[in-house]
Amino acid sequence: MPEASIEVFVAPAVQALAEACPYVDHVIVDTGDDKAITEKFIARKYDAVIVSCSEFRIYKMVHHLDTAYKLAPKHNWYQYLYRHTADARYKTGEPCWRGGCMLVEHFLTQHGYPIPTLPQQYWDMSAEREKWQSYYDHQGDEKLIFAHPGTGGSSGSLSPADFARLLININRKTRVNCKFVLTFSGDEERLAQEIFDKLDQESVKVVMAKPLSSLADFAKSIVAADMFIAGSTGPLHIAGLHNIATVGFYAGRRSAPIVRWQTLSHRHKRLSYTPPIGKKTGRNMALIDFNAVEKDVVAYLDTHYA
Repeated sequence: MPEASIEVFVAPAVQALAEACPYVDHVIVDTGDDKAITEKFIARKYDAVIVSCSEFRIYKMVHHLDTAYKLAPKHNWYQYLYRHTADARYKTGEPCWRGGCMLVEHFLTQHGYPIPTLPQQYWDMSAEREKWQSYYDHQGDEKLIFAHPGTGGSSGSLSPADFARLLININRKTRVNCKFVLTFSGDEERLAQEIFDKLDQESVKVVMAKPLSSLADFAKSIVAADMFIAGSTGPLHIAGLHNIATVGFYAGRRSAPIVRWQTLSHRHKRLSYTPPIGKKTGRNMALIDFNAVEKDVVAYLDTHYA
């Protein structure tokens, strides 16, 4: 539907990222003022509304709209207040982002559009790769390995000692000329600094990422990376948009987090690890088999970059 205006309603924290998204034509930010937001919705004169995050508050804002087609997921009791609903529960063996796709696919089918093939790469920023590599002081044949400490909260996090030891051993064992870029936000700077100090003591090439003014700039800058290592799903997903190799650490849960939170990188570029599944072990990231991680990462680097 290239003629359509695709508009999104987002939290303030991701406004800049939504505005940078090449598929989005207009952004409305959740200010918390429901009356004002509803007035903005009405002014846009939408032909269709797709509710991907079903909350009763959202229903109260969109039910005023003179829009014939409003689609919501079959979730919570207020699903019955919508005329159009669809199953958005991703199946076993599928990642959670499939839920949003299922809603859109239902909408397209209802309106007579074929389901398109998903792109091989979701965000092509290759034209800016050289610029961002220069920003991170890339030199010669270096491969930039981004590492992001901390977690967004959906998983446990590697200790700075374990993270540093992993990076040191990868650097020692690979034939690739590595330069590590430690990215962070807010309180994660302390963790990144601790890792930096340990790598610097071992004469490993490492830099603290220079601060950027917005989430959108950070998201664009990741195109400079040759690999992204993290336990935080947000940065991992952004790396996946660029089809960068990702190394993800997830809590060991029976919900198959390696599948649930998988990135959008090509399958062979997704390396994922968890501690043993269980209430006592699942969030203890120190129980991850780091020897296996090192072996896999080194093998990937040597195969693709050496």
